[in-house]
Amino acid sequence: MLEEAINSLPGDLRSRAVHALRQRVSLQLGQAFTDAKSIGAANNSKSYRHMDGLGEMRGSIPPTAYQYWEQREPGCWSDKEFVKKYLQDNPEVRVNTRSGKIQVGYRGNGFIPVGAGRRVKVYK
Repeated sequence: MLEEAINSLPGDLRSRAVHALRQRVSLQLGQAFTDAKSIGAANNSKSYRHMDGLGEMRGSIPPTAYQYWEQREPGCWSDKEFVKKYLQDNPEVRVNTRSGKIQVGYRGNGFIPVGAGRRVKVYK
C-alpha cells in the first residue's frame, strides 16, 4: 500500500520521499540501538530477584524491539526458542537475577551429609 502510494508520486517528489523514509528508518534504528545499550547498562547495574508466582526475570526488552518483532513475526514472544535466541543475540537486554533462597551449610558440592549415604540440600 505504501509502495503504491510512493510509486504514484512524480519522479523528483518520489525520490525525495524515499530518501526521507530511509533517513527516518535509519534514525529510528540508531535510536533503538542506543535505547538497548542504555537499558542494558541500567539492567547490569542492579540485580533482580526471583518472584514467587512470576518466575525469573531473564531480560528487559526495549519497546521498539518488542513491537518490531511482534509485527514481523506475530506471536514470537510466546515462543521459548525465539526468546532464548533473542537473549543470546542481544546480551545487553539480559538481566542479573539471583535466587531468594539462602543455602545453609555449603560443602563443595552443595549438600550436607545427614547419615550413612544420605545427603540433603538445606534452604532457609
